[in-house]
Amino acid sequence: MDCPICKKPLALAGRTHKCGTCDGAWVRSDVLVPLLEERASALVELPWQPNREDHVRPCPECQASMQTVKLGSVALDRCETHGVWFDAHELAALIKQAKAFRAEDKHPHHSLSQRLAKIF
Repeated sequence: MDCPICKKPLALAGRTHKCGTCDGAWVRSDVLVPLLEERASALVELPWQPNREDHVRPCPECQASMQTVKLGSVALDRCETHGVWFDAHELAALIKQAKAFRAEDKHPHHSLSQRLAKIF
């Protein structure tokens, strides 16, 4: 896979693929949620929002044009099928916001401790 910005080969770095030239990172779809859940110590839901930017970048895996999206306050490039491109420092910024993506409680009127108190 090549960097969608520099066109240089991406190197495997833990659970991501990094560009040594621009310091960008490719995170596969099946890795992003577990990565954020680990940081948030909870299940997460990702509220993708459309974002209008004037660039179009190819997916490193399929070469299709990625969508420009926002997740929290971070603007990203996303291939819905394969993953998300993070420019330098964007992955760190998103990880800092991980707790904001905690999945909603299925019973919003009762906290977990209130439900457990009823059981015991």
